[in-house]
Order: sequence, then C-alpha cells, then structure tokens
Amino acid sequence: MNITELVSGTELTVSILIDNMPVNIKTKAISVMEDALLVEPLKYHGKPIPAATQATAVAVLPPRNLTVSFHLHSVIPFENWSDTYYLLKGSEIISEIDNQRKAERYVLNALGKAVINHVNTTSAIIYDISIRGMSLLLGKNATAKEGDMIRLTFKPAGYTKAFEITLIVVRNFKIGTYDAVGCKMRGIDSQLMTYIMTIKKQKDEIKRVQSQSKVLVHDMSADE
Repeated sequence: MNITELVSGTELTVSILIDNMPVNIKTKAISVMEDALLVEPLKYHGKPIPAATQATAVAVLPPRNLTVSFHLHSVIPFENWSDTYYLLKGSEIISEIDNQRKAERYVLNALGKAVINHVNTTSAIIYDISIRGMSLLLGKNATAKEGDMIRLTFKPAGYTKAFEITLIVVRNFKIGTYDAVGCKMRGIDSQLMTYIMTIKKQKDEIKRVQSQSKVLVHDMSADE
C-alpha cells in the first residue's frame, strides 16, 4: 500500500528525528498532490519541522481503527494557505514472514520479560530487533515453538515507560550455542518505531566513525 492511497481525513502519527531526538507528531491526510500525500501542518514547539528523507508514519484506518505503518522517504514542506503543510511519500512496511528476514536488524542485547502463550513467564534477552521483528534468547528451561505467542515487556535505558509487544514465533534457530526464537511483531506503534529508528541512527554513526578510523590508519601507513 502506498501512502497516497489514504483517504482524506485519515489520522497519522509521523515519527521523525529532530536535533537527534525522536519526535512524534499527529496530523491528518488532506489529498494527493504531485504523487505525494498532502497532510496538515507538522509542527514541533510551534514551528514547522524541516524537510526529511528518513521517517515513519502510522495511520489509523476507519471504520475499524486498523493501524498501518509506513516508511517515509520524503517529508517536504509545502507553503500555502498562510501555513506550512507537508507532502509525504512512502510505502507500507510489509510484515510477511518471507520479508521479515530481509529487514535490517540491529543487535540490542536488552533484558526483558516474556509471557509465553499467556501461561509461562520467563526472562528474555532481546538479541536483535528490526522494524518487522526480533530475536529472543529465552530464560532457563523456557521454550517456544513456531506459532506460539509471546507477550514481551522491556524498558530501554532512559525511558520512563516500558514497551509491551505482542510477538508470534516464526522459527527456532541457534545463536552460537544458545537456542533462540525469531519472532514477528503483531503490529507496531509509533513510539516503538521511533525507538528502532534511534537504534538505527546510533548503529549508523558507529559504522561511520569506524569507517573514518580505518581510512585514517590506512593514510598514515601509506606515508611511512
């Protein structure tokens, strides 16, 4: 589904990084313009947000209030009617199992609590996370098989509220010598999406610094 398929009046929450801080802004769809979705003004602290090429959006679809997540590759200000509106371009984040394994994953190693099939409670280590799922190492003697449901709770450092995520196990595999389960998310809200975007930015920054260090070492060796 392309974001331009949303009907006028659809409510959206746009998640974006501003000054390296995750921000969630509510808006509404107006119409399609220039192959993009025109939405109501996006403002942070009363000011229009800057253009962006990396963001996400969650739409609430009437009449059953279903949520659909989108990856936005274009958030462009559009000045008109004495205000700043925005043109959004993006596509739905697909969560089928076949595509789940293709999503870029970020190693997390965060501790949480898992409830398996509403019955068995155990600790869990979130080994990695992506926009479509995560891999878990379950606590001692805890097991889960394909099709099982896991209710995961974890609170990242610096957050005042814990995330509560419903997962479906899609495969069992090994991480080193440890048993692990690969899970897909049953829906993803804007706050969790923003958290994953923040992790991505941190990992990309580490890669950039490491890349620069390698170049520097190479240049110094060439001068000797």
